[in-house]
Formats: sequence, structure tokens, C-alpha cells
Amino acid sequence: MAVKDYEEQVFAGVLGKVIGVYAGRPFEGWWKDRLEAKWGLIDHYVHKDQNVPLVVSDDDISGTLTFVRALEDSGLYEKTPDEFFGETWLNYLLEGKTILWWGGMGHSTEHTAFLRLKAGMKSPQSGSIETNGKTVAEQIGAQIFIDGFGLVCPGDPQLAAKLARKAASVSHDGEAVNAAVVVAGMEAAAFIEKDMEKLLDIGVSLIPKDCLIAKLHRDVRAWCKKDRDWRKTYDRINEKYGYHIYGGNCHVIPNHALMVMAWSYAPDDFNKALAIVNTAGWDTDCNSANVGCLMALVVGLKRICEDYDYRSEMADRIILPTADGTRSVTDCLTEALQIAAIGRKVMGWRPLKGESHWLDFTKFESARGFMAEPTERGIRVDDNIINWCFDKPDGCQQFTFWMPIGGTARVSKPMMPGSVTGGYSVVGTSKLYSGMTVKAKLLKGTTAGVRMFVRYMGADGKTEMAYSNAADGFLATGDTMLSLTIPETNGQPVTDLGFEINVTQTQWQGIIRIEYIDLEGGFHYQTDRLPAVRNGIPGWIVDCDMSRGRFSEDKEELVYFGKNSTTGYAYTGNRYWKDQSIEARLAVHLADAAGLMCRWQGTRRYISLTRRGNKLVLARQFYGETILAECDVDWKLGDVHDVKLECKGNDIIATFDGKKVLKAKDDKLSDGAAGFIYSVGMLGIGRVNIQGKI
Repeated sequence: MAVKDYEEQVFAGVLGKVIGVYAGRPFEGWWKDRLEAKWGLIDHYVHKDQNVPLVVSDDDISGTLTFVRALEDSGLYEKTPDEFFGETWLNYLLEGKTILWWGGMGHSTEHTAFLRLKAGMKSPQSGSIETNGKTVAEQIGAQIFIDGFGLVCPGDPQLAAKLARKAASVSHDGEAVNAAVVVAGMEAAAFIEKDMEKLLDIGVSLIPKDCLIAKLHRDVRAWCKKDRDWRKTYDRINEKYGYHIYGGNCHVIPNHALMVMAWSYAPDDFNKALAIVNTAGWDTDCNSANVGCLMALVVGLKRICEDYDYRSEMADRIILPTADGTRSVTDCLTEALQIAAIGRKVMGWRPLKGESHWLDFTKFESARGFMAEPTERGIRVDDNIINWCFDKPDGCQQFTFWMPIGGTARVSKPMMPGSVTGGYSVVGTSKLYSGMTVKAKLLKGTTAGVRMFVRYMGADGKTEMAYSNAADGFLATGDTMLSLTIPETNGQPVTDLGFEINVTQTQWQGIIRIEYIDLEGGFHYQTDRLPAVRNGIPGWIVDCDMSRGRFSEDKEELVYFGKNSTTGYAYTGNRYWKDQSIEARLAVHLADAAGLMCRWQGTRRYISLTRRGNKLVLARQFYGETILAECDVDWKLGDVHDVKLECKGNDIIATFDGKKVLKAKDDKLSDGAAGFIYSVGMLGIGRVNIQGKI
């Protein structure tokens, strides 16, 4: 039987995780004395004091929300084998660009594990003490990535422990895995058990009684009961389990002890638990994130902000850079519903009908990433100008604004990470492309002129905006639909989607009420020449070792990408793209294999059409390559040809210089991005034409 309010509880857990990262990130690595000297008790966001952004990319968030996809991608859910968790790392990681802190072999535990996987080693050997040594294997990463596996096992801590151990062992071993198991088990149990003492008992029951994490739990909980002052307990932790005892960059033992302390001193208080664990210092974003996830499950969605408004300033935004650009900028509710859908499969429950719209505002209170922008007239925009809330009677998102008569304001949501400041790498692709139609339903009770807009960069480097029809004045008796077809952007990505509000009445206050936003129609991307690539291509994800413009002997303008010893990729688009085609002028320059790809879902999941010697090869990559079709081809190195790869339903068609040369069937991949692939060498790219439908 399904857990009551499962989706709502997962949403709370994701919010708690993300809030914890944002609260602890600005002072990651600081020690308690320094933190208290600057802020006292840190029971609020302090990013402005540090002059850093609030919403950032962070491995705690990216790893948590990505590695749990192993369960879905395998199609086996709770039966996913150990090795496949490592395959998931390889699929979603681009070295140096996505998810992780890329510190190098033996320096970053996660990068070390990735290099093992890349070299052909399987999980769990890739993260074992035998392979990497005890110190490297027992750093904090397994714990910080693990919350998703607790969230997909509601009420079943034993199953959460099993999955957590498999997932954690990709990169870690020993006490690091024990800590991850405890956290995941407690979070799974918290869907039905809200008593913190019982949750701590459940967590530690899932690991060996004689392990160090279990001993740590016994010590810290006893100290908390005796001391009745978390600062005294901190001193004990520092003396017995501190950083001076455990080596490496960020060992799990000291930080796990601080988490147990925070939970013990604030068993039913979200804000206090975060304040304690953040003021205690060390790996604050990681500790605060794990503490926040569990505490949000314990207190529930409605109590997360009862003492401090954590949500308005970040509007539930998440930056999630992976090799699949679809969710590179996302929001807490979108990710929570993805996790809950996996959880229902894991638990064998009836699937809950998903969102019937691209962005549905009728179920939970969430801004879905929409946030106020500075106004054109220089009016200060803060919580007193535009607020968002959930309107319960109609089930919609309601933005309330205060501004002078005749003023204009905007609320917007980023469509790609290029329009958001980030911390770790922020690669990604846009959600919106030329030709797509965006529709938004506004409900009666809207009391202002409203029109929808998208923002993109024009050919002259200046920002361009395109607008929908307008809902003028008051919607007193009926609803209205706004519709915007995205114009030709000349290869520039759409960076933002938003609503522009115009006040023309004789009052200062108004409301816009949004029920849903939908996407439909076709899409296209066309350019005679890709932009300069020194700093990357706007709206593309590029993985290459080298890039350049034309060679002296080239008879036409080409842009080159190359990879020295492995396979590289350059692509745009997302998982909304269904039927699609990509056509380009291509020249292969000393590459083992190079050409086109489509239905890209990561480095282990895509369709490719490549020149390999004197062959043109149509292949599917799906955790191993399958040759779908091949033929001889007269394509000399350096010669430029028109090459096209087309996917319609299960039909895959290859065209060379206007002639259809290969055809095959594929039932594994139905959507994804499109772009270019090159192995051990360079590919030159001229005119590009990508199109299809969503």
C-alpha cells in the first residue's frame, strides 16, 4: 500500500536537500570558531555577506538527482545490478564538466572512481579500498549522493540500505558506505516514522554493530543527552573524531558525527538543525544537505519555512549539469516528481498520473523557478514587490505584485544554465528552440495586463525578446490562453521564459494567476557556420580536447572539434525532441570515426552515423555498440560532404550527398539531443540544419 502523500513528502525531501546546499555552500570548509566569529548562529542565508550567488551548481545536488536514475535507466529498478550503477556514472559524466569535483586521481575520490570506470573497471571494484586505499575510499562523497535512494524506498529502510550500498560502492567503501546506508535508511523510514530517536535507531541497525559509524552514533547520542549544549558536544566530536584524526580532503567520519549531533539537538526543528550543523562547520554544504533532506521529511512540507523563508529567494531553482542537457536548469518539484515516479516502480505501486502539462501549477506550492527580475524603471524588486503563492481554491500559481501605476515588471525562469551563475561546471542546453510553441493558461482573477516572452541573444550581440499575445486588463469572468511561437534565433539559444506585467489601472496591487504552461509543435536549429568555439558554443554541450577554424587548404568555412585519445561530442537539444533529423556539411580530419549523432541521452545511449575508414556505419550505443547497418563510402580525409541522419519513430535513415544509403530499425531510443561525434581525431563542421518535433 502506497505511503500517504508520497509525492508531497518526496518534494519536501528534495527541497530540504537543496536548501541545505544553498545554506551551507557560501562557507564550505570553514571551522566553527571562524563561523561564529563572523555570524554567530547561522540560521539564515549568508550568501550576500560573501558576495556569492545563492543558486549554484553543486555536486551534492547533481550527484543525488542523477545517480538515482540508474534504477530507471536499467529498467530493473530495485533489481538493478551492481555494475549498472557504474554505467550510469559513465553515461552522465563528461570528464571535467559535469556533476563532480574533478580533483584528479587520488585527490578526488569520485574522479578517481570515474577514471577506474573509464579504464574498464566495474563497480564495486572501482570504489573499493583494495583498489584505492582506505583514506581515499572513506571520504564523504557516498553519503552526499545517497538521499535519492532513501526517497525511492518509502517506508522500507532495508531496501534503501540495499540500494544505497550498491550506489555508494561505485566510488567508496568501508565507513563511507556505512554512513551512506544509515542516511538512506533513515530517510526511507521517515516517510512513516517521525520520531528522531527511532529514526536514528533504525539507521544504525542497518550497519554492523562494531563498525566505526555505529560506535560514533553511540558516542554522539550519549554526549548530546549528557551535555545539553551542542557546542560542548562539538568539542567532544572534534577531540575524538575530528579532521586532525581522519585524513584526505573531506573524511566522512567527522562530518557524519556533526549530522548526528544536529539531528539529536533539533529532532523536530528544520531551521535549528540546519543552524547547528552549519555553524559547526567543516563540509557544510554536504552536511546541511543531508540533514535538511531528513529534517524536511520529518517536519513536512509546510513547516520547512516556519521560522525562516528559505524558498522565496531561490524560487525552487536547481542547476543540474549532466551529459544530458535536458534538466540542466530545473526545479525542486520537477525533480521530486521524477524521483517519486521511480519510487513507485521500485515499490511496485500503481503509477501516479504524471503532470499533464510541461509545467503544472495545480498540485503543489512551487514557483517552478520563476523569479522577479529587476524592473526597467529601476524600481527595487524584492519580496515586497512580487510574491508567489499557491492559490488553493483553484489550484494555481499566483504572483502578487506591488508597483507604481504604469509600471512594468517581469517574472522569468531560466531555460539554460548560461543565464544562471553557477559554482561547479554549468554546461547545458536550452529547453526552447525556434519553431516551438509555448502556451500558458491564465485564470480569471488576473488583474493586470500580461504577456509571455522569451529572451535570446541577437546577431549583433544584443538581447532580443519575442512576445505572445497579451491578456489585457482584468480577467474578471473568464480564463485566457497566451501563445508564443519562438521565432528564428539564428542559432542563438533561448535563455529565459517569462511573463511581463503591465499596470495600467489606478491601483498599486495586482495578481497574475497561472494554471499551466505547455510546449508543442516542431523545432529547428539552423546555421551556416557554428559560432566561435574558444569559449564554447552558446546552447551546446561540447566535449573536446581541441577546436579551431578552417585549415588553409579548406575550400569552405568549417569549425573543427577533436579528441586526442577517446571519443568527444558536441550537441544541442533535449529529451523533448522526438522525431528528428540532423544534416551538415562535414569533413573528417584524421579521425578513427566521426560524423553525426541523434537521440542522445548520454555517452552510453545514442544513435550515430560515422565515417570509419572506407565505411559509413549506422550504429546504436546502448551500454555497448550495436552496428545497425553499414556500407562502403567514397569519403576521403579532408573532403566535404553533405551527411544526414534522420529518426522517425523506429526508422533510422542515413543520407550521403543527397542519396539514401542506409536504413535500420531501433526500439531502444525514442528521444534526445542531436549533434556530432569524433574519435581520436578531428571533425570539420560547416552548414548545420537540425529539425523535428516534440
